[in-house]
Amino acid sequence: MAINIKAKDAFYAALGVTDVALDKAKDLAGGVRTYAEKNREPRTFVTASAAYLREFASKRAKELQKQLTKRQRNATRTYNKLAKRGQTLLSRIRRQAATQRAADQTRNAQRQVKRAAKTVRKAASSAAEATVAAAQKVG
Repeated sequence: MAINIKAKDAFYAALGVTDVALDKAKDLAGGVRTYAEKNREPRTFVTASAAYLREFASKRAKELQKQLTKRQRNATRTYNKLAKRGQTLLSRIRRQAATQRAADQTRNAQRQVKRAAKTVRKAASSAAEATVAAAQKVG
């Protein structure tokens, strides 16, 4: 299913992703700081930190993927609900008696304009023929 995305919506989405990334970076920095405080010895810190960071990043990546999937699903549902609501509103307006009367009046007005245009065209043609005939008699 193709979804049309407006420029402002894309901007808001990018802003939201940036906000989520910033929150995750803060969490990551806090976790690293806590871990560093527990492991003060440099060699232990470096070897343990690498393993811990891999595990921590992997865990965060999985959580982020789950959240993104869930938000994408929710966004698609919301978009579909709004589209359905718009379709329902349009069909309800089209069925209203006032809308039906307006459509009938518009069709009648179009017919009248066509008839008037035909009459004017015939009158103009007749006037042109009369003018040519009069010019031939005079000249």
